[in-house]
Amino acid sequence: MPTPQQSRRALALLSDEAAAVANDLSLRLTGSPEAQRAALLETVPGVIDYYAVGAGTLAADFYDERRQLANVKQAYATEVIVLDRTVKIRRAIAWAAQPLFGPMAVTLQLRLSEVVQPEVARAYRDTVLENRRRDPATAGWRRVTGVCCKFCRMLGDKGAIYKRDTAQFAAHPHCDCGAEPVFQGEAIGPEANNFQYLGSKRRRTPAEKQALRDWLEAEYPD
Repeated sequence: MPTPQQSRRALALLSDEAAAVANDLSLRLTGSPEAQRAALLETVPGVIDYYAVGAGTLAADFYDERRQLANVKQAYATEVIVLDRTVKIRRAIAWAAQPLFGPMAVTLQLRLSEVVQPEVARAYRDTVLENRRRDPATAGWRRVTGVCCKFCRMLGDKGAIYKRDTAQFAAHPHCDCGAEPVFQGEAIGPEANNFQYLGSKRRRTPAEKQALRDWLEAEYPD
């Protein structure tokens, strides 16, 4: 049975492999910039979908194993969650293709990685968080961090448990953090504090963003 860190590392390997496959495709492109962009729009969504299903399956297996470890008796059918993000993915690929149309400091491959890696990792996190919302046996979820930025370190600090259904999984390109369900009856850590919940909101006001920056600087100095 994999540990949360082992599952997180497996996710990182999977999402990095997906980005490498997309970048390999981009290096094989020929023709005009418009033709190359069209080829990316034709092929890269399929790469993302293939690896996202793999990431969601990895998360569902991990979820079931954690449920078994917690000795949950109540039956529950874990579902792989891969949301339909076709429109957003196509827009992101078009953005990634901009270096094809002129000299830019950033490369096509770097931009593609910033699109593909988060989209694949999203399926893992969505699978854990959505099943956690549906499963009556859960107490919440926690962030599983590795070597990370201070924002991610803050969100996972002290093994904080996110109990509110409104808490999102905040992530950035090349974020290697994972998610772990926590079940009722387990010895769990403290509930996430107000700033951790603030960092997990989908949208923040300018005042909230500034308050979060100030707190990060004070509590997690470089």
